[in-house]
Amino acid sequence: MRTDSMLLWICIFRLCLATAQEEWKMVRNKEGIEVFTLSSPDRDFKDFRGITRLQAGLDDFLAVLYDVKSLEVWGHNIRSAELLERPSDSMQVYYAVAAAPFPYRDRDGVYRNRFEWDAGTRTLLVRIDLLPDYLPEKEDRVRVSGSGYWKVVELPGGELDVTFEMRMDPGGNVSAWLANMFAGDTPYHTLLGLRDILKESKYRGKAHALIR
Repeated sequence: MRTDSMLLWICIFRLCLATAQEEWKMVRNKEGIEVFTLSSPDRDFKDFRGITRLQAGLDDFLAVLYDVKSLEVWGHNIRSAELLERPSDSMQVYYAVAAAPFPYRDRDGVYRNRFEWDAGTRTLLVRIDLLPDYLPEKEDRVRVSGSGYWKVVELPGGELDVTFEMRMDPGGNVSAWLANMFAGDTPYHTLLGLRDILKESKYRGKAHALIR
């Protein structure tokens, strides 16, 4: 009987711990963009999530993501970006450099996007994985690691429900408390930039076989 009780309490404790680890805290709600951060006991740096609705179509969104160079315009603090490979419509790999404030070195990363389309729910999932060993590291930059995703759901009336989530390790000697202070900036400004660039006519009227 005592053994059963102990096992029950252990299960309850683990369930409570898991629940606590999955509690997202809203840190910003502005201009139709909600931003959340997540603290985990096994990680120094907070995860972030941004949610918004955009007046655009799935083809428009894909056109922007395929245009890797445009990240220099709408990606938060992105100094440069270049496509490395796109073997198919469902996968691309690109290199991007993010500006860091003095005295820190700029951060760089190799990002792999894997596009998964669910026609039944009209949902596009873009899995993001950073590939630290894809390219040799540069002396004047710090290589970042992490993973995340874009989740884009097509809604009636020409709207998209967009979620952008990342778990990042900025590497180098960045203090966790400093990085966590600004964890909400990246999803907020990235989604603002995405909203603006989606208005450009060159991304409208395209059709992609991936989401047919």
